[in-house]
Amino acid sequence: MERRCVLNSWSKEEVRAVIRYEWARGVSGTEIHNRLVEVYGPGVMLKQMVRRWCCTFSDGRQQVEDIPRAGRTCTATTDANVGKVDDMIRANQHITIDEVAEELGISHERSQNITHDIFRYRKDN
Repeated sequence: MERRCVLNSWSKEEVRAVIRYEWARGVSGTEIHNRLVEVYGPGVMLKQMVRRWCCTFSDGRQQVEDIPRAGRTCTATTDANVGKVDDMIRANQHITIDEVAEELGISHERSQNITHDIFRYRKDN
């Protein structure tokens, strides 16, 4: 009897490595996706993204890690920014999301994420 289980934790690099391996063996993108879902669960990666990675490997890419890009960092929700937002709100309970964002040089959405989703701060009416 064959025992199978769904892995609950995985990294995107691990999944990309599996895609690269299966692609090198000549497995189609659709079949790779089916195998990934079988092992990692339905939220692992969209079928279109698996196909895109297969094309990327066909074009010669070998690494599975993200390639650093110019521009803003991937996330502004750093420990430093979270601490600064908390300090700013404790110092001025009437500070706006936009003022926090401008002061820290982050987007309105990141500022809102930190205040509402992390600290659960809400606007008083």
